[in-house]
Amino acid sequence: MSAFIYVAGKNDDDARDRAFYLLKKYTSATLLQRAIDLYREFLRDFEREIKRPEVEIDYSDDLVRFMRFLQPMEYAEPLLTNPTRRAEAFDMLRDSVKFSSYIWGRKYEELGAADPAALFYKLGYREDKTQSVGIFGKASLAGALLSLLFGTLNKKGKLFLSKPLATARTSMCWTYESIFFDDLPINRIPAIRFPAHLSPCPPRNEDNTGEVWSGRQIPVTGIWEPWAINPKIGVRCPNYYLAGDTASQYQFEGTDTLEDVRWRLIWKDSRYASGQTPYEEDEYFAPDPSANLNAPIMRKASPGEVCPESGEWFAPNLNNKTFTMNAGEIMPGPELGSTGAVIWYLKPRSDSGSAL
Repeated sequence: MSAFIYVAGKNDDDARDRAFYLLKKYTSATLLQRAIDLYREFLRDFEREIKRPEVEIDYSDDLVRFMRFLQPMEYAEPLLTNPTRRAEAFDMLRDSVKFSSYIWGRKYEELGAADPAALFYKLGYREDKTQSVGIFGKASLAGALLSLLFGTLNKKGKLFLSKPLATARTSMCWTYESIFFDDLPINRIPAIRFPAHLSPCPPRNEDNTGEVWSGRQIPVTGIWEPWAINPKIGVRCPNYYLAGDTASQYQFEGTDTLEDVRWRLIWKDSRYASGQTPYEEDEYFAPDPSANLNAPIMRKASPGEVCPESGEWFAPNLNNKTFTMNAGEIMPGPELGSTGAVIWYLKPRSDSGSAL
């Protein structure tokens, strides 16, 4: 969830710039490579742990089953920066992301993987995948990153809960509501971190030449913007489309109905024309640059590690969520957020001015 709050008619331009940034990030080769690397690390770490001599149960069959999902990832990997085959890579990754529903599915629920006495639990497995830490936290995050891509491409509606619960409603992806929604934990909206300086979204395309009506085929891969038939409604949230996709209808913010719109191209996706990732993607998972380099060094710990010192700990990449921890307890997760590594920092004590 972003700290940015969307207010229709008040900050549409700011929301537009943020949506443009996220559309590029969620469809980027860098994000997808991150997901593949995390799943590969999960398999490596899981294999190492199950081969320890003190482990009495044979988990080799589980490892083999987990590894099946890596194969389509590795087929897709070299195609992520191939502009003519990215859609093919996406199809392969759509098959591979099924690992998440398998690992956190009925089989392991019935086997008691979330029991504190089970090896899986000791490796970070939790019944709620979003709360998994350590080794299984890597698999959970890999699935979350891939889900960001497919949620962007599928344009399907999602039920968002609110207070009171009777006001819960479904919002289609992508609308401004689906990005900047109520920050209730039950909605499981990942934390969103924006860079200090956002590149502005391209200007609105006032030319109706080449516009595509809902239900017709998109000719160019890129970011398209929906124009309402009613001129009073205006232009709404940009969406990412692959060439060959069918242009969807749009659910205008505050409504429960889908309406035909005219889609106009504002940004052609030519990021990987050279076969390389553009430099702007370097910051997608970089540490928060807003940290004060002259500040005292603070104690830190990662999810799944043993808490080194009692006190209040906070995590910048989890919306500065704060926990009171005792030394020796396990730091909570997830290990990585969708926008970068989750690191817990010990809050400075008022009596000393710093925590070293």
